[in-house]
Amino acid sequence: MSRAIAVITVSATKRLQMLGPATRQAVEELRQELEDNPKLGIRRGPVQGNGETFVYRTRLEPREDVPALTVVYVYAPQPHPPAVAIITVTQDDERKGLQP
Repeated sequence: MSRAIAVITVSATKRLQMLGPATRQAVEELRQELEDNPKLGIRRGPVQGNGETFVYRTRLEPREDVPALTVVYVYAPQPHPPAVAIITVTQDDERKGLQP
């Protein structure tokens, strides 16, 4: 498998600016990892009209200065070289699992 080109979209970058520099760095590290392992997350389904392009979701666990995050990205293996685009980053609501 060849190395993928991975980018963070403008809309995801705007969201990261609101979440702070530590969060931006965590997602940048994920972006770099996706270059070598573009199928890292959970496959959510194909992009409509294209049987080879898929949407994936992954979660970054919380760490110092970074909340838990859900990252959604699109992986397109064709045309060559493969490409990954991080399209959205959202902060997880850590209270979800604590409600009775």
